[in-house]
Amino acid sequence: MGKRKRRRFTPQQKAQAVEIVRSSGRTATQVARDLDLTPSALSSWVKQAEIDQGKARA
Repeated sequence: MGKRKRRRFTPQQKAQAVEIVRSSGRTATQVARDLDLTPSALSSWVKQAEIDQGKARA
């Protein structure tokens, strides 16, 4: 299997994906699979969103 080409996402795309995780009741891994993202990328976006909102520490 070949290496996946690195893609770039806008802040709006990241925010939409994070909102899906928060509102769907599904795990970041499940949502990542549906959105064709890597689970680690989506998990880091969710964590960063929590930090940005003061809900978690860095």
